[in-house]
Amino acid sequence: MRSSVIAVLAALVLVCLASVSHAAHLDTSFVFSTIETPNFSVHYHQGLEPVAKKAARIAEEVRNSLGDQFGWRPVEKTQLVLIDNSDFTNGLTTALPYNAILIQVVPPALDSTIGEYDDWLKVLITHEYTHIVNLDPSRGFWRTTRGIFGKPIPGADPLSELVFFLSAPPNIFLPRWWHEGMATWAETEFNGQGRGTGSYYDMVFRMAVAQNTLPRVDQVNGDVPFWPSGNLRYLYGYRFQKFMADRYGKDALGVLNLSHAGRFPYFINGAPRQFFGRSYDQLYNDMLLDLRAEQQKKIATLSSKPFTPTIILSNRGERLTNPRFSPDGSRLAYTRRDPHDHTTVVITDRSGTNQLAEFRRLPSDGSLSWSRDGSRLYFTQAEINRGFDVYQDLYRYEVALDRVTRLTRGERLSGVDVSPDGSRFVAVTSDRGSQNLVLLERDLKPRQLTSYREERVSNPRWSPDGSSVCYALRDNAGHSSLHLYRVASGEDTTLFSAPFSVDQPSWAPDGSFIAYVSDETGVFNLFAFRLSDRKSYQVSHLLGGALQPDLAPDGKAAVFSSYQSRGFLIAELALDPASFSTERGPALPLTRKRPVDLADPATAPSGNPQEPAAPAAPAATPHAPSAAAAAAAASLTPEPALPAMNGTPYRAWPTLLPHFWLPRLTGDGSDTPVLGVFTAGADVLGYQSYALSADYSFGRDRGYFDLIYRNDYCYPTYSLLAHVQPVLYDNLQQRGDYWELDQGFTAQVSYPINFLESRYLLTGGYQFEDQSALTTLSLSGRFNGLTIFRGRRTNLFAEVSFDNALSYPYSISAEEGRTVSLTYRRFAEAFGGDLDYSQLEARYQEFLRLPFGGDRHQVLYLRLSGGLADLSQKYGQQAFQIGGIPSDLNPYPVRGYPSRSQTGKFVTTGTLEYRAPLFYPMAGPGTGPVFAEKLHGALFVDAGEVWDDQNHFDSDRLKVGIGAEARLDVTLGYWLKITPALGVAHGFRAGGENQVYFTIYVNL
Repeated sequence: MRSSVIAVLAALVLVCLASVSHAAHLDTSFVFSTIETPNFSVHYHQGLEPVAKKAARIAEEVRNSLGDQFGWRPVEKTQLVLIDNSDFTNGLTTALPYNAILIQVVPPALDSTIGEYDDWLKVLITHEYTHIVNLDPSRGFWRTTRGIFGKPIPGADPLSELVFFLSAPPNIFLPRWWHEGMATWAETEFNGQGRGTGSYYDMVFRMAVAQNTLPRVDQVNGDVPFWPSGNLRYLYGYRFQKFMADRYGKDALGVLNLSHAGRFPYFINGAPRQFFGRSYDQLYNDMLLDLRAEQQKKIATLSSKPFTPTIILSNRGERLTNPRFSPDGSRLAYTRRDPHDHTTVVITDRSGTNQLAEFRRLPSDGSLSWSRDGSRLYFTQAEINRGFDVYQDLYRYEVALDRVTRLTRGERLSGVDVSPDGSRFVAVTSDRGSQNLVLLERDLKPRQLTSYREERVSNPRWSPDGSSVCYALRDNAGHSSLHLYRVASGEDTTLFSAPFSVDQPSWAPDGSFIAYVSDETGVFNLFAFRLSDRKSYQVSHLLGGALQPDLAPDGKAAVFSSYQSRGFLIAELALDPASFSTERGPALPLTRKRPVDLADPATAPSGNPQEPAAPAAPAATPHAPSAAAAAAAASLTPEPALPAMNGTPYRAWPTLLPHFWLPRLTGDGSDTPVLGVFTAGADVLGYQSYALSADYSFGRDRGYFDLIYRNDYCYPTYSLLAHVQPVLYDNLQQRGDYWELDQGFTAQVSYPINFLESRYLLTGGYQFEDQSALTTLSLSGRFNGLTIFRGRRTNLFAEVSFDNALSYPYSISAEEGRTVSLTYRRFAEAFGGDLDYSQLEARYQEFLRLPFGGDRHQVLYLRLSGGLADLSQKYGQQAFQIGGIPSDLNPYPVRGYPSRSQTGKFVTTGTLEYRAPLFYPMAGPGTGPVFAEKLHGALFVDAGEVWDDQNHFDSDRLKVGIGAEARLDVTLGYWLKITPALGVAHGFRAGGENQVYFTIYVNL
């Protein structure tokens, strides 16, 4: 039916437009302004003006540096969007159909891969703008086609897809390791510290060499589910680009970038052979040899002293973090992230061997805090706030009741720690790019204690007597410090500051020292700061690394998240404060580029952190920059002269207007093809989006068009769809192909209710549709004996849908949850139509993970669909058709029967399918644009029937088909994830047949 065609086209277009407007829906309380600079339009909402002015200056500086490096400066302005709608750092970039960057302005945490930095905003902008200078270039033939067509997004017909490949910037088709590796190299090269000089990256490389788990180039090229999964392309992409820059010169990266910009997509190995005589596959293997030699030297250095003995307590899962002892020391709680399952909080006995409880946890900072009596755990996790913002709140888990309760809403909390007497909480709150310490008392309303600007505050912990809080601070000059905040007086004292990472404090039970994590030795190790002598002592010497320590209540042990090459696990080491020594173990050189100011005691490289000069100002006074920050700022290159940066109200039109067009080639049943054009657009904030096609049929001497427009200024979404289009009924009721002309429009309102793991959608509207014949009919108006409807189907409609289906990295399909939808349409002459009837459709899917068998990802899939239409007349284009293979255009499939072989007023179909993994290839042809992930199979039973008033439902006529499919999850072109399937089916009842078919699924 026409509505199905419109829905599929709308979905395709809006998926493409998502690459243009990174936020399809925004918090309606945000009011955006724009700062214009010579090369950027910086868009920001209220509260972000200081960040926006800083970002504008950084962006112009970065553009100059990267333009020199890569030999390319985009002609068009780049749209830079700053938004504070998430508690998790992220950035997104696109070059289609115009250059745009989105940055979520929140300082990144230490235990993220980007948590070591000088200035986090500059690192993020450098990384994202590198994508622009890598994606934007076009040379030779592609420069010519770009001048004709612009920078398009793909269309939905073969010709527009072909022209898209021949006009889009060729570098968008490069592997993701190229894009992310180059951006990570640039963020490292053009900043004092980026990921490439961080101890986190070095830790990953070191352990991969030590435990012989270096990935093959095809695994970096593809999309593997195992650790470090999505970070592989950043880690080894960076190390690959660094290797080429070190061996062939930094200019080589720019030469390669421009070379690819003039080459046909996917033939990537020609570029390095042209310059270096070797393919990327060969160069990657050279890089691995270089990396292995580099890390073996570091391993030898670290091995010159015996490593601290540790005991592994828990290792099930991929990322086990934030261990916390219960107050009596009898239990251990930690957060477990597992690529086979949902993230959970796990409670075990003291040994870590016996699991006592487990509950699911949404995305979070991972932190945990026990109540004094050990009956409750407090934690933070994210949920969608105000419809679209992803903010963390405080929750409570009651162990005895196995019950989770939400305690706050929209407070943006992290690192929550409950006081020893259980009367209040200390936490960190994020707001407008800044983080600060807050106190929550009985009313659970945060009271801000500090006033830092655009700096990271993290991991506050109460002292054992409940009088003070220790927390970590990271400024934007590459310095970290531990602070002691006295709650009663508001006195905030800097315990020490250092030019390396210092974070994640944990108090000794007697309050005599504070354990913390630092990479002072080039490795994340545990240290202790003794309050009596104000000296720092190295507690651990590890090959991998330690994060998130917690000390046992008896003071004799510390647990921590220990890094191994396959992720993080929970480990323990013995503690003996009497044996603490200020002597440091073997150290790896820190590779920060920013020079240390030897005149500043806060940055002087000594064996111990320096004591502070004086306590910081009371909390009510904004904190001034440290001497180290001021010195570092003074050493920066002067900022480029920019005009006065005053924001003006945001305007959608500059980015909303068309930026490209593509030719179209379709058909309408005539002897000649239908030619046309296609364009689409969206403003950079996603408030408005559209897709428009216009076609002309020389065979029928008439025009067609299709328009989809969506407006998201408000909540809900308003949409308008209008069309004059030919529609093909393929082999209608086995009588041949029938072409119809559909004209009409739809006005609808959609109201999404979003949660992180479930979604509701309420939709309603008005649809006008006029159907007429393009195929020649008999004198009686029939098509091969079928009565054909010609006239207006005008209706009011309403739909409600729900979806909470979940899948995991190793899943072969959704494996838990369900999707449900119910659609009602009322056709009536009173609405301007020629028919008077009601139509109701319902669909239900259930995904059940099977508990038996050796594999954890076997799934039982159930689908039930049905519909009824009380239409009194009978037409060839009845309301429902049955038969064929499942697809978006075929909602009532029965495999083993011809597609849409019968029609009727009433329909019901069902599927029962057993799905099981067969093999995980996780392999591809080197750097080629194909990667095979998971081979799996399905056994199915389909059943269904369609009937009307003349042919009533009869179970003897129920169509039943059985069969099997072999499916392979594949990534094509480095980006497109599809599941080709080869199937066989047999229909048992009248009309059934033996089928061997090939189909392609998306998002099983």
